[in-house]
Amino acid sequence: MRKFYQSTYYFWIISKFLMAIAGFISSISILQESNNLREEEKIANYLCLIYSILLVLDNVFSLQGKPNRAIKYITGTISVVIGLALFILMLYMKVISIPLTIAFVILVLLMGLFDLLQVNKRTELQDDDTI
Repeated sequence: MRKFYQSTYYFWIISKFLMAIAGFISSISILQESNNLREEEKIANYLCLIYSILLVLDNVFSLQGKPNRAIKYITGTISVVIGLALFILMLYMKVISIPLTIAFVILVLLMGLFDLLQVNKRTELQDDDTI
């Protein structure tokens, strides 16, 4: 599994960066219209904002070659929780595009696993195929 993640390292870095940008823009635009938001919606958007900032910090540290283990565990855990929550919501809510939602859920879950496995950029791939 680590071989897969190491060979696609930059794909995951770019995916996390794009996810952070999307979450940041979404949260900021929703919070600017906070007059009609309930308290739960405000909290969810602030958490999304914090998650987006953590994703950016994780990318910066990883690209510098000094990954922060705590941030990786936090972002990995949050990503897995978000992926599972989206999957459960997909089952109980009316979804416009099920294939697109499933693809997004898989992407978020794999992104979380990437962080939880603490995959680092290597010049050579490791020979072990352990999880």
